[in-house]
Amino acid sequence: MNDLENLFKQLNLIVGFLDVSDEDVYNQIKNHDRFNLGVSIEDLYDNSFENYRNHITTSALILGISHFENYITKIIAKLLVMMPSSNMIKVSISTFQECGNDYLRILGNEQARKLTFSEKINFIKKIYSDSDTSQINEIIYVNKIRNCLIHNNGYADERLSPNFSNGEKIYLSSGQINGYGLTVRDFAKYLWNLANPPD
Repeated sequence: MNDLENLFKQLNLIVGFLDVSDEDVYNQIKNHDRFNLGVSIEDLYDNSFENYRNHITTSALILGISHFENYITKIIAKLLVMMPSSNMIKVSISTFQECGNDYLRILGNEQARKLTFSEKINFIKKIYSDSDTSQINEIIYVNKIRNCLIHNNGYADERLSPNFSNGEKIYLSSGQINGYGLTVRDFAKYLWNLANPPD
């Protein structure tokens, strides 16, 4: 299984995960206390299906972006082997000697891992100016949502304006997550073709 197939497999599993965000599923399990905590699912989510659904959808988004970032790291490492002059990593001569003939791959992997998600996207934009700007903008926006979910306790800040007000709780539907997933799949295919040109 190649990296693109693996990414798609992981995204397909997330689509399956989103199936449990359905209200019928919530109604079946809301009084459940499997671990005998003395707190039901309904209590955990403040008697709100919307809170339950949002926990699943936001978790799915975080997981999906994590899988995509792993994929894009591998693609950039391949691109840096193909275009070594784009690698800006600085290494000592002894490190270079230690790498031996495999230095392009080793340094490409190292540079790709050091880049933040935004830097990875900007690398693609810079090297491939014909990239779909609307796809890139949506992926950047989704990463901003992810950052607010993780680093801002699920509340929006000014980065998400005008779609969310500053301090607004972020609620996402399964349809939104599926839409973001379709964008990621399209962009992932585009990146795969860049890093694996036909012979």
